[in-house]
Amino acid sequence: MDLYSYLIPVYEIEPIEKITDAYLDQYLWYEGDKRHLFPNWIKPADSEPPPLLVYKWCQGINNLQGVWDTNDGQYVVMLQTKFEKFFEKIDLTMLNRLLRLVLDHIIADYGTAKNNVVLSYKDMSHTNSYGLIRSLQYSSFVVRYYGLVLDLLLLGLTRASEIAGPTQMPNEFITYWDTKVETRHPIRLYSWYIDKVHILFHFTHEEARDLIQHYLTEHPDPNNENMVGYNNKKCWLRDARMSLMKHDVNLGRSVF
Repeated sequence: MDLYSYLIPVYEIEPIEKITDAYLDQYLWYEGDKRHLFPNWIKPADSEPPPLLVYKWCQGINNLQGVWDTNDGQYVVMLQTKFEKFFEKIDLTMLNRLLRLVLDHIIADYGTAKNNVVLSYKDMSHTNSYGLIRSLQYSSFVVRYYGLVLDLLLLGLTRASEIAGPTQMPNEFITYWDTKVETRHPIRLYSWYIDKVHILFHFTHEEARDLIQHYLTEHPDPNNENMVGYNNKKCWLRDARMSLMKHDVNLGRSVF
């Protein structure tokens, strides 16, 4: 669809293929849920509608062990970021290899082959060998599974397994087996919502100092310009926003 300033792709899919893909989507999600393939931090989920999810996230922050204790110079950092063009940057070859780890090779090949097609517009054609095609019925499962790999890269295998809990008894969302596991790592809370990531860090004074020193070594700031253009949340009232202090801004930039 040509809107002159930009194009909107429109795909024509046979009805029988839509029915097949819809059945495959239901089957994949059913098996994934039954086998606990996806950990508790993956949202949206049936267990927490969006308003309840926000409430539980706030309650989870308050219930963390010593999260507001600043007697020894501890710091709490809340990071929100987004994976830009996450759907368009999925590599189909890697996706096929990853799907084969949990699916039959025939289903894995079918899931990736339907994205590796020729797209035509007027007298032009393009082979889509990189990125997913929107509107395929089972795309939600494929994207979520590919995102799980990014979760493991962000968290690391050790912290990811601690947040998810043991396979026999997985943790509920924002809960840990005990406080020792909870306080073992600076990442205290983690959540993935579609393509947005929310991470809550809790640093000791020494950890924050080392992070800032490492950041300033790579990005010197002799004129104190780091505070200019800092991406601070504007949805809060002015007296409730993060104060743009030099130390806090440097810590925020070093974490990001």
